[in-house]
Amino acid sequence: MTSTNATEETIHTDLEAAKNGLEVLTKSSITELRSFARPPAVCLSVFDGIGILFEPPKAKFEWSDAKKLMNDQFLYRLVEYDVDKITDEQLIRLTAVLARDECQLDRVKSTLFACYPICTWLHHIVAYKKTQQYLSQQQTHT
Repeated sequence: MTSTNATEETIHTDLEAAKNGLEVLTKSSITELRSFARPPAVCLSVFDGIGILFEPPKAKFEWSDAKKLMNDQFLYRLVEYDVDKITDEQLIRLTAVLARDECQLDRVKSTLFACYPICTWLHHIVAYKKTQQYLSQQQTHT
């Protein structure tokens, strides 16, 4: 298997892992998240990432914005999100959010499990986009 084939396989694995990770996100988890008047810092950081994807022009994504997104269609919107439309600017912003201590998967999982599948999805989306960029650069140089 060539390096390019392995990288292409990785890109598909990242995308599948992102979608599969959402399988543990339940309506009750979303209801729990929506119930917070003042959510924990991990939750705010994870939803900063969601805001970058779903409302990219907003400079500051508020908790009230997150609560509006968490409607009956929220899970569907995550699963069906077109990751290929993520811009380079969104990727840079999302990468910075996910680098925060509050977005480290172990911390999210131990602090607020309801946010964990969403945070995992975000991490896999970033991995997918970075691998996609790498492949694009490799094809340009050959």
